Amino acid sequence: MMRSLSILIVMLISSFTLPAQTAQTLFDEANDQLTAGNYEEALTAYQAIEQTGEVSGALYLNMGIVATQIDSLGLAKYYFIKASEFNTTQARAAEALEYTESQFSRQSAMLPKLPWEKAVEWLLEGPGVLTIFLTGFSFILIGVLLILLKWFTSFSFQKFNHTLSTVFTTGILILLLSFYIDYVNERYSGAVIIADETQVRNTASETADIVSLAYEGYSVTIDIKKSAEHKNWVYIRLGNGQFGWMKPEALKIL
Repeated sequence: MMRSLSILIVMLISSFTLPAQTAQTLFDEANDQLTAGNYEEALTAYQAIEQTGEVSGALYLNMGIVATQIDSLGLAKYYFIKASEFNTTQARAAEALEYTESQFSRQSAMLPKLPWEKAVEWLLEGPGVLTIFLTGFSFILIGVLLILLKWFTSFSFQKFNHTLSTVFTTGILILLLSFYIDYVNERYSGAVIIADETQVRNTASETADIVSLAYEGYSVTIDIKKSAEHKNWVYIRLGNGQFGWMKPEALKIL
C-alpha cells in the first residue's frame, strides 16, 4: 500500500514538473540554435515551446529576434507585440517594435481611435472586466443591505429612497458596462499581416471585388463573430477604416 502511494505521489509530481523541464530544455536548445545562426531551427524550437503553453516574454522576444533575422518583419512585429504584454520584457519589446515598424516599406494609414474605443481599451488594460463586474455587483449588494437594514431595524435617513435608487442604478450601469466590455473583447481581436501582400475583398469569395490591398506589418482588427460565418475567411477592418474579407493564413491573431 505504501509503495503504491509513493509511486502515485512521484507520478503526480512528475506531471507538474516535467512539462516545465521540457520547455526549459527546448528553450536552451533554441537559444543555442539562435547563437549558432540556425534561425529556422531556432524558430521551430521556440514555436514548439509556444504550443506547450509555457510562454513568457523572453520566449516571444527571442522569437521576434529570429523572425527579424529571417526577414519576416510581419511575424517579428507580432512576436514583439506579444512580448510587450509581459512586464519583464515590455521595455525591450517596445524598442524592438519601434525599430521593426520603421523597416516596413509600406505604412498603413491609421484613423484615430474613437473615444469609446479608447475607453474600452483603457478599461481592459487597467481594471479589467472582472474588477468592473465586481464593482457593479458591490453596489447592488450595498443597495440590498440598505433595504434589509430598513426592514429589520429602524435604520433610515433623509433621502433614503433617492440614495437607494442611485446605488442600484449605478450598480446596474456598471454591470452593463462590464458585459459590454466583455462582449467587445470576445468579439474583436487585433491581428498583424504577415504576408508580403494580401487582397481584401468585399465578400468571402475568390471572385469578389477587391476592396483594398493589405501589406506586411499592417495592424488590422478581426470581427470574430462575423468571421465564423465563412470557413477559411476572416472579416477585418483596416487601419484606414475599410472593411473586407481576407484569407486567415495571411495574418497572425494577437
